[in-house]
Amino acid sequence: MTLHKLKHGLVIASLLGVLSGCASTPATNSETNSVGELNDKSFDLLFATEFPVDSEADALARGASSLNGGDVDKALFFYVRALQFNPENSELLAHIGGIQMTRNNTVMAKRAFLMAKKYDPDHVPALEGLGLIYMADGKTEQAVVELRAALAKNDRLWRTHNALGVYADKSGDFAAARRHYDASLSINSDASHVLNNRGYSKFLSGDVEGAIVDLYEAANGQGFRNAWANLGMVYAEQGLYDDALSTYQNVMSEAHAHNNIGQIALRNGDISKALHFLNEAIRLSPTYFPEAEENLKLLARLN
Repeated sequence: MTLHKLKHGLVIASLLGVLSGCASTPATNSETNSVGELNDKSFDLLFATEFPVDSEADALARGASSLNGGDVDKALFFYVRALQFNPENSELLAHIGGIQMTRNNTVMAKRAFLMAKKYDPDHVPALEGLGLIYMADGKTEQAVVELRAALAKNDRLWRTHNALGVYADKSGDFAAARRHYDASLSINSDASHVLNNRGYSKFLSGDVEGAIVDLYEAANGQGFRNAWANLGMVYAEQGLYDDALSTYQNVMSEAHAHNNIGQIALRNGDISKALHFLNEAIRLSPTYFPEAEENLKLLARLN
């Protein structure tokens, strides 16, 4: 059966901008022991001859200068060089982890965070970084352990609050989710994906009016495009199909919007509206929506 199912609209978004008590999986030696594994080997070939390093201070200064100049690859080269003078510098290890996160290299980021945590088990950026990586990887129990540990040391971590809000929503604890989203937004009011998450959470908990306010502000006020899709879904679920159509069309084709609304109308039991929107989806894009045709066949069987 191809009936439309609600897609979870909660977003962890960017992992880091620097995303029953089960212990984290022990790190392997390869993840925690080799400074040389924190960087792309090609950087050494590219920079080592041209930029020799005399000391830790020299490497740190040149790394900071490169990063400020927007040359992330060169910055990483110098920071890893600095680590070779002081391999147990957990602050620098976590900084490298954060840089790798901005490059979407979560493998090396995780390795750096694990090394930082090895030398300082209470290092907050390392705990948060690991937690966000685990959450994005679907390792929820490990993520929650790390994130709660980070929050216990510093309750001003807006990304951690957001991630724990997503976890609470998926666990059905909407009150806890709301507390986390509120805390996150009190720290960073410009985090549009968090506002989207809070709006979606309000919808899940039955606060439709509150959901519409948050989702509209996230979409229209702060430019978070995914919030338009969530807002369209909320309108359609309430039977406000015209509002849903105009909202969906901010982020999808007219045919796709009609198909989505038709599926939701079908689930709502609104048969005439479902027929209208599904037929329109097929008319607007006959080759693109075999799913709409399947839903029409299902509708015919139901009648």
